[in-house]
Amino acid sequence: MTDHKNSNPSDEQPNPQPHDGTSSSGPTSNHASDADDWSAFLDAHADDISSVERSRDARRFEKKAQKAQKKAALSVNDLKSSAFTGPARGSGPRDFEGRSWLDTDDVMDQGSSFTPPNPELGPMRFGVLAFSIMCILALVAFAVAILVPQWSGTVGTVGGILMLIGGVGLFTQLRGHRQTRSDAFDDGARV
Repeated sequence: MTDHKNSNPSDEQPNPQPHDGTSSSGPTSNHASDADDWSAFLDAHADDISSVERSRDARRFEKKAQKAQKKAALSVNDLKSSAFTGPARGSGPRDFEGRSWLDTDDVMDQGSSFTPPNPELGPMRFGVLAFSIMCILALVAFAVAILVPQWSGTVGTVGGILMLIGGVGLFTQLRGHRQTRSDAFDDGARV
């Protein structure tokens, strides 16, 4: 933290009257009496002060203080002068002429040989398409059965039958690994 600035010359107090209400002849006698009081305090408590100085906490504090003094602190002299003064143009945030992170798509695509995957799925088989439509219609029928209570019996039954036929049909259309394998070393992993 910063120290308070004392603008009074040589520790002179602007009010020569001490704060405890006693009078003194001037600022110099007050300063001399403070020094005398301090030396009297040190003499009276010399045993206590010496035991505190020899304590383990005091030694630990002294070691910590010495380490802190040895640790190099960054000062202004350690920095180059160009850190504070630079060219007139090109030093502020508004002078930046590069690409923004908001242009990520343009920046990422620039100079990249990446090609997004576009797998060839081929034509969809008629059976898979028909059974998928049956499952979707069954879900719509269940929603209608929930929302319209008058039709819930009929529409719910039709939705259940469509779901059973569509689910079993999709399961039978499923081809296993042996039918999709291209050679003997194909382990089924697809990217």
